[in-house]
Amino acid sequence: MANILLISETKLKSFTSINKNVDIDVIRAEILVTQDLHLQSVLGTKFYNSLLAKVSLTGNTFTSDETTLVNDYIAPFLVQKSYAELLPFLWARTMNRGVVTGEMENATSVDPETMKYLRGIQIQRADFYRQRLLDYLITGAGQGIFPDYLSATSTDGMTPIKTQRYSGGIVLNHTTRKGYAYPKGNIQSYSEDSYVNKGREECCD
Repeated sequence: MANILLISETKLKSFTSINKNVDIDVIRAEILVTQDLHLQSVLGTKFYNSLLAKVSLTGNTFTSDETTLVNDYIAPFLVQKSYAELLPFLWARTMNRGVVTGEMENATSVDPETMKYLRGIQIQRADFYRQRLLDYLITGAGQGIFPDYLSATSTDGMTPIKTQRYSGGIVLNHTTRKGYAYPKGNIQSYSEDSYVNKGREECCD
């Protein structure tokens, strides 16, 4: 199942700024890396392999719930994360003369700070969609409906990572994503689980 993709090269080009002339083999390689490294850690090996096994050259055999999961949650995450993984290799390619950028006859050195900046933006986008996928599986409409996700153990390979790690860049002190907050003064805090406006002594579960 090493060569099975859950998104196509065309989809990745369509929903990012990747030029249509970029080598498909380069794109395919980074989608595979993204699936193995990042999606597998979210879903766990058992559920991840189960989804891949349902994909074939003639289509797929996903259930309606799995179709929703793949199209609405997994695909957006893979598009953004694959682009983040691909960016350094679009900017600088490994050739027999070293790492270069630009056309071969006019190759110039890479600006690492610019690359870090652009990739940082892309990683933040990918983290948002990763958290959206996690929320769907753990607390959203997808909770409890995927047996291979719920029954995964270490004997199956990687177990799903269910911790919530996304931060959009705005920090509210004493606030978590778990549905409780420590209000300070007259400042109110929002959680996606519930709107909280309680005192410190009432908040913690």
